Amino acid sequence: MPSATSPDPVIRQIVDAMRALAGPHPGFRPVHAKGLVCSGTFRGAAGAADITRAPHFAGPSVATIVRFANGSGDPNVHDGAPNLRSMAVKFQLADGKSADILGLSVEGFLGRTPEDVLAFVRAQLPSPATGQPDPEALPRFLAAHPAGRAFVERLMKKPVPASYAQVTYHAEHAFRFTAANGTSRFGRYRFAPLAGEAFIAPDEGGTRAANFLRDDLEGRLRQGPVAFRLLLQVAKEGDPTDDATALWPDDRPLVELGRLEITGISPTSAADERRLIFDPTNRTDGVDLSADPILLARSAAYSISYERRTKEG
Repeated sequence: MPSATSPDPVIRQIVDAMRALAGPHPGFRPVHAKGLVCSGTFRGAAGAADITRAPHFAGPSVATIVRFANGSGDPNVHDGAPNLRSMAVKFQLADGKSADILGLSVEGFLGRTPEDVLAFVRAQLPSPATGQPDPEALPRFLAAHPAGRAFVERLMKKPVPASYAQVTYHAEHAFRFTAANGTSRFGRYRFAPLAGEAFIAPDEGGTRAANFLRDDLEGRLRQGPVAFRLLLQVAKEGDPTDDATALWPDDRPLVELGRLEITGISPTSAADERRLIFDPTNRTDGVDLSADPILLARSAAYSISYERRTKEG
């Protein structure tokens, strides 16, 4: 895996391309730029210890930092704009360390390798000759990458959530989970909202307030915590664990690992945005990385992005 000091050139090119696509927004992430940082707690489920010995699933309550975000690189994007939404959770462990889980509002991913991601982003960049994107570039990419096309099609079926609290957030990557007795299995995380899922039509989204997702969350939190069940979709023998684009069959068992309760919006959310990194490779004993090349590239990409945004503005 490339280190933050000497990343693979492709990873640096991805960050450069994402920044070019997002436009000049000093101090912000090149994707998922508009975010909202919250606080909460997590308590592991009774059966979680049978899956993993990771301490944050052991049962006692764990403090969490949660970030919701729009997939766009524009920090001023309207909340009704069709796009991905994301939720990232940082578990604050007793030893001063942390562990992160990241999920998207669409299952799967758009590319299997960093090279696929680079090609996808570059297909949307303006041409130097015209100043506009080539209208055929993205369709060509999707035609050559059926899994990426399927990902975009899934997104377009649910492009605008009615609430951050009513989205299922799917982790793209598989991890190996090992229990105290040494047994292990692969699985993918999934945050399921207790309030159920709800989406609105794109034309309705544009009629709402620019920050209606924040307004909605604030209103819900005045009534009490916003809750999600953390589930693990458990792989069977032969299910691909190194391909973020590959969906596992719906009949794969879902095991409950615990319950996340979001209790408030951080009063320093804007400053928190600048300093926080959520990295799915940040994990503890009992959770190991798969061989997924996208997963193995993410830490270096985040390090480059963090270094650049913190030096800007």
